[in-house]
Amino acid sequence: MQESMEVVGNTPVETPKFIKTLGKYAVAFAMGVWAFGESAGRARAAAELHRQGFYKEAKALMLDDNR
Repeated sequence: MQESMEVVGNTPVETPKFIKTLGKYAVAFAMGVWAFGESAGRARAAAELHRQGFYKEAKALMLDDNR
């Protein structure tokens, strides 16, 4: 597997390993934040459906595996 390289002028410069690792952690963190937001939104929507009397729809929203 070839490491990615950036060319600055005529001299190739290799991206440091810690930058790549940091980027992977940043992406993983962003995905976690996204998933949390989606889960909170679903819970909020289900609570509102339940409040309005749509009990079956609220249950289906929270238990649906095909998100």
